[in-house]
Amino acid sequence: MSKKVPITRFPDAAAVTYSRDIRKMILELGDETLKQFEKYVVPLLNDQRQDSTEYLVDGIFDNIKRMFKALAKKASKSFSEQRRLSAAKRFVNSVNRFNRHNIANQLAVRGIDLAQREPWLETFLVNKIQVNVTYIKNIEDDYRSEVENVVRDGVREGQSIKQIRESILQRVDVAESRAQFLAVDQAGSILGQMTAERHQSIGIEKFEWYDSADERVRKSHKDLNGKIFSYDDPPTVNGRVVLPGEDYRCRCVAIPVFDDD
Repeated sequence: MSKKVPITRFPDAAAVTYSRDIRKMILELGDETLKQFEKYVVPLLNDQRQDSTEYLVDGIFDNIKRMFKALAKKASKSFSEQRRLSAAKRFVNSVNRFNRHNIANQLAVRGIDLAQREPWLETFLVNKIQVNVTYIKNIEDDYRSEVENVVRDGVREGQSIKQIRESILQRVDVAESRAQFLAVDQAGSILGQMTAERHQSIGIEKFEWYDSADERVRKSHKDLNGKIFSYDDPPTVNGRVVLPGEDYRCRCVAIPVFDDD
């Protein structure tokens, strides 16, 4: 009787580290947002409470422009190209090492060696790293756009300083949530595509869909659990043809199905 093939595992540690790296950039920018708000906007808001003149109102919006010009300079450091590249590269390479080790263990059970040279891998890694550099930049851009809107709207609507501060902190929370989503989403997508490449490279043509077996599993994914599919004909989920891990924030994985199974 042949040994049981180890399950394909999800790279949780890589996702957690990646999320933490991006969140560190966000929190730095969030702290700087509050500092610039205190410097450029709060003094004029306090003055306006005492002397509501058109001059002071115009001055506030001029200072909001100065605030976000200063924030852009900070963002160019907190979210620098090098920092984004470093985080993305560390993440993608971590998923690769994790996946290669996992699949090597799966194949070893059947006495198969995983190829040392993988011609597809370099281009794949470069592409995924660059895609993630862009995704991190999008989180920064969305944060700065949204936080500028809440400051402008808050001033225009006569919100208190405390209310505007709370709105800024809410945008920081939203950006952190996006970082967490991105980390899990990309870990699943990259893992799923790597697994498919490696399985097929040694002749494995089919896989078993395996969900994460917890309360967060979507019904559409739970329905696929334990079913066998061909890599040439993966299932359609919500109108999209996907491998395990490719759906949004999916933590499902593909277990290899050998010809003699």
